[in-house]
Amino acid sequence: MQLFAHRGISDLAPENTMEAFKLALHQQCDGIELDVRLMSGTVVVMHDSTVNRTTNGEGFVNQFTPLTWQRLDAGDGQPPPSLRQVLELVRGVCVVNIELKSGDLIHQVANEIKHAVGQLNFEWVQLCVSAFDHRLLTELKMLLPALNIAPLIASCPVSLAFLAHDMGADALHSYTETTDAQLVDDAHSRGLLVRVYTVKDAEELLRLKHLGIDAAFVNDVAWARQVLNLSD
Repeated sequence: MQLFAHRGISDLAPENTMEAFKLALHQQCDGIELDVRLMSGTVVVMHDSTVNRTTNGEGFVNQFTPLTWQRLDAGDGQPPPSLRQVLELVRGVCVVNIELKSGDLIHQVANEIKHAVGQLNFEWVQLCVSAFDHRLLTELKMLLPALNIAPLIASCPVSLAFLAHDMGADALHSYTETTDAQLVDDAHSRGLLVRVYTVKDAEELLRLKHLGIDAAFVNDVAWARQVLNLSD
């Protein structure tokens, strides 16, 4: 089972910061998960629509200018990074999962992905884009046919993993509490990977391992690896 650092190692460092992503690489994660929004034409790493919860500032992300953005402190003494900064840090060392949090940044994300493949040592298979708004994924897939996409779901659909297969996805990202054997087996029968978010409990991690999921999003990769190793 692969382990993806959810917003970096967000149990030990401020979420979605360079410090959290550097720690993820130090823990030799299989992948890094991050969230992106658009700020003055720049793709920045931020989960919420406002900066209120995760920085010392206030306001909506899309209302900031580059100058006011640089004044923010995301908890590690730096403003929230851009997607480009994180991709330059990783440089193909592991998979990067980019979750789209708004619908206004498709072309900008496409450009960042093309730059990562062309200039930053990434292979196409090392980049995956996910979203709860599945329409954004199909739009991005039309722009970048080689891109891996993964719809996020928070429930178990009646049609199980069909929706992911139908849209040409490579993986299904499912919620831990609604992931069961039927969903996992159906996804695998369709050639899809199953990655589950966000796993914080040891018993739950072992349950998902028993189901045969392909990856778990966790807040501390070292903790999760220890849990898995002790179960072998």
